[in-house]
Amino acid sequence: MARLCVVTGAPGAGKTALAEELRTYPFAAVDFDELLEPDGSVLGIDIASPAASSAWPAYNRLWLRITALLLRGGGPVLVLCPLTPDEWADAGKGIAGLPDADWARLDCSDGDRRARLTARGWAADEIAEAVADAGELRGVVEREFSTTGRGVRDVGVAVGEWVRGPGE
Repeated sequence: MARLCVVTGAPGAGKTALAEELRTYPFAAVDFDELLEPDGSVLGIDIASPAASSAWPAYNRLWLRITALLLRGGGPVLVLCPLTPDEWADAGKGIAGLPDADWARLDCSDGDRRARLTARGWAADEIAEAVADAGELRGVVEREFSTTGRGVRDVGVAVGEWVRGPGE
């Protein structure tokens, strides 16, 4: 059975940059943000907006169905997303072909997160929510890959070794 690895992370951790770095690795690596058009929308819905929160469960489920399709190829699959393991389990109910996932967390210091999100133009309340989300993820996913003080290539090598597993 193909190996499924999930790297979760709150906004600003570096998931999108990591996904780009991992494109050259010998496994499928996808980021939940990849379906979003430049304006944050998918199928005409601004899914990135808090106003679309009622659509998030359907969006999560869509990604888990895509993940099950990717796993049919037999190789390792890495998914980068903002979900907790419980949210992942809820979205995956009834989807055939989803093995148990190995979990890790992409993280950075709260100061780095604030600076990154400020540079993106996020409002103070949105940044505070992202910092709180990061704190929640720290409490539920033990394995961490930190982006604080590390380049994306460095982090990519560490994540790549983890996905490929021992002896690969």
